[in-house]
Amino acid sequence: MFGRIGRFAVDRPWLTIVAWVIATVAAVALAPQLKSTDDQADFLPSHYESVRVTELQQRAFPAAEQPSAIAVFQREDRGRLSPADLAQVTRIAGALQAEGYDKVKSVLASPEAVSPNGKVALASVFATTENHYDRALFESVKQLRADAGPLLAKTGLSMGVTGPTASGLDNLESSGDTDAMIMMATLVLIVLLLLVIFRSPLIALLPVLLILLVFVVATGLIATAAELGGLQADNSVSAILIVVLFGVGTDYILFLLFRYREQLREGQEPRAAMIGAVARVGETIASAAGAVVVAFLALALSTMGMLRAMGPSLAIAVAVTLLASLTLVPAVFSLLGTKAFWPSKAWKKQPRSVVAGRLGTLVSRRPRLLACVSGGLLAVMSVGALGFNAEFDSESSLPRNLESVRASEDLRRGFAAGQTDPSLVLVTSEDGSRLDAAALETFRGKLSGSRASATSRRPCSAPPGTRHSSASSWTTAPPRRRPSTWSPRTCATPRTGRRPRAARRSSAAPARSSRTSAPPSNTTTRWSSRSQASPSW
Repeated sequence: MFGRIGRFAVDRPWLTIVAWVIATVAAVALAPQLKSTDDQADFLPSHYESVRVTELQQRAFPAAEQPSAIAVFQREDRGRLSPADLAQVTRIAGALQAEGYDKVKSVLASPEAVSPNGKVALASVFATTENHYDRALFESVKQLRADAGPLLAKTGLSMGVTGPTASGLDNLESSGDTDAMIMMATLVLIVLLLLVIFRSPLIALLPVLLILLVFVVATGLIATAAELGGLQADNSVSAILIVVLFGVGTDYILFLLFRYREQLREGQEPRAAMIGAVARVGETIASAAGAVVVAFLALALSTMGMLRAMGPSLAIAVAVTLLASLTLVPAVFSLLGTKAFWPSKAWKKQPRSVVAGRLGTLVSRRPRLLACVSGGLLAVMSVGALGFNAEFDSESSLPRNLESVRASEDLRRGFAAGQTDPSLVLVTSEDGSRLDAAALETFRGKLSGSRASATSRRPCSAPPGTRHSSASSWTTAPPRRRPSTWSPRTCATPRTGRRPRAARRSSAAPARSSRTSAPPSNTTTRWSSRSQASPSW
C-alpha cells in the first residue's frame, strides 16, 4: 500500500503539490477562526461543586453584577491619597466613562473604594456583556489604558488595570509573543540540526517550509472540527501544536530522507529511490503516527474540557503530518533529485557510524549492567517529582511585568488577603421552604470561626419571584472602607468574573420560618467567606 502511495506522489509530483497548496489556501480562507478561552473554569466538568454553585447563583441572584476590570490608583510616591487625589480619581473615572467604550457600561469610582491604609483607590469597570473575555471588550480595556495616560499627567497618580478582562487581554498578548518565540526557537534548532546532519541548505530549509504548510492546514482543520463539535481550545494549544508538529514532522521526514539516501547509495535513480523509501519506511512512519494519534485521542475521555479539546486537536495535527510525510515530501524531493543534497557530496559515502557501532556493541555485551545504570539514573532524576506542588493561580504563570499582574500586586498591598475576592457559599433548603434566619446566623458564626475564613457578612437573600427562592448567600464582613466591587443594591460579591470558589450546603432540616425570624418573602441566602489566601483574578 505504501509503495502505491509513494508511486502516486512521485509520478504526479505537481498534482500532489498543487493539491496541498489548494488545501492550504482553503484552510486560510474558509476555515473558521480557532476559538480559545482564557477562563480555565470553562473547562471544568459540570458536576464540580463550584460549577453547580455558579449556576445556582445565576438563577437565584440574576441581578448580581461583577466588574470586568478594576482600575487601581495610587500615588507615584506610594504615599497616602489626599482628598485632592481622590477627587482626581473620580474625575479620571468620569472622563473614561464619557469615552463610551464598546461593551463598557460604566466606570465607577467611590470615596468608599479606598484601602484601609489610604494608599490605594479603586474604580470598577462594568461591562454590558457577561462574557469577560469578549474580544471587543479586550479592545475597549486596551484603549481605556491608553486614554488614561494623558488624564494622569501632572496628577502625581499612577493607574493599572487588572481583573478578568485585563488579565485575559494581557494573557492573549503575551501568549502571542510566546508562540512567536517558541516557533522561532524551534525553527532555528531544526535548521541547525538538519544542516549538521545533511550539510545542505536545501534539506535544512525545505522540511521547515513543508511543516509550516502542514501547520496552516492542520490549524484550519482543527478550527473546523472545534466549530462543528462546539469545543473551545485553551490558549496554550497553539504553542503545544507548534512543538508537536515540528517535532513529529521533522522526525518523519528524517526517517524518509535517511532511507532515500541509502537507496541512492545503492545506485538507484532518484525517483525509484524515493518510491522505495516510502515503501520501506511508510509502515514505520504510519505506525508511529498511529500510536501518537491514539494516545492523543484518549484525552477525549477526560472529564476536563481543556484536555478533551486538546486531544483531538493534536491528533488531527499528527494525522495531517503523516499524510504530508507520505505524499508532499516525496513529491517535492522527487523533483529535486540529488540536487537536494547540494553542495555536500557526503551522501555518496557510507558513514562509518563509529559511535553508534560501539554503543550497540556495549549494549549487547553488558545488557544487565546498562539496564541497571540507566534505570538507576531515571530513578534519581524522578526524585524531584516528589516535591512537585501544583499551582492553580493562573496569574502566577504570567510575566511579572504585565500591567494586570502589577496592578493586582498593588491592590493586594492596599487590601487584606481575600478581601477583594472572597469565596462564595450558598445555602439552600432541601424541601424548598424558607431558610430560618437564626439557623443561618448560627452557621455564619461557625463559618467565621473556621481556619479558612476570617469573617463573614450577614446574608443577603434572593430577590422575590426568582425561580430559586430557597437559597441564601453571605459575603464576608467588609473592612472600614469597602471597595466599590461590593454592591449592596444588587447583593453582588466583590468577585472578578471567575467562577466562585464556592461551597454549596443544603440544610438537612430547615426550620420552619417564623414571622419574626425568617427572611422576608424568599428563602435564598448567599454569603462569601473571606479566605486568608491572596486573591487571584
